[in-house]
Amino acid sequence: MMERKIKATFAETVPDFYTDNAEKIYIMDYSNQTNKTRGVEWANTKPADIKAFIINNTPLAKINFVVFKDNTKLLGTTTDISHCEGILYPTITSNKTWVIFLELKYPKRKNLGKELKSARNQLLQTLDLFRSYSIIDKKRLAYLIFSAPNYSCRTPFESWNMSPNDLREIRKTKCAIMCGINAVKVISTENLNLKA
Repeated sequence: MMERKIKATFAETVPDFYTDNAEKIYIMDYSNQTNKTRGVEWANTKPADIKAFIINNTPLAKINFVVFKDNTKLLGTTTDISHCEGILYPTITSNKTWVIFLELKYPKRKNLGKELKSARNQLLQTLDLFRSYSIIDKKRLAYLIFSAPNYSCRTPFESWNMSPNDLREIRKTKCAIMCGINAVKVISTENLNLKA
């Protein structure tokens, strides 16, 4: 159902869809490293040439990953939209299953604050788009995750200046949990551990 809605909404530039149930899934973005000859990729083995966002999937849940293309457009439009790298969700979905909006950043240390602000905006804009087109219900909890795999979990996210009040407001008004992490653990199709 969700896949069909996504394909209909982004019919001009249909995103790439991947499905996997591996115990560890690695997601990385080669765009900067390869001058955009490669983009966001998904693998079951740890890549040797780039750091990745990691999904620890011990229950071996079947997970879909939708990767947006750089020039993503909505049906009937010609303007590129601002969006995150992609979304992840269990293959079998309901209003109780988790959905992750993921943005990867590989910034130089001096650009961390700027890149993390950009990630925040991309995540919120993509979530708003999915809600406005009824791809996901307004009451379904969404996880907005930005990852900076080149840095330890603590280092980049200290530069991200959102207060606890800002995060509570996003939870209240957007029905979303926003956080900066480099790994997540799947507990079940309805539960995630963000401290993986």
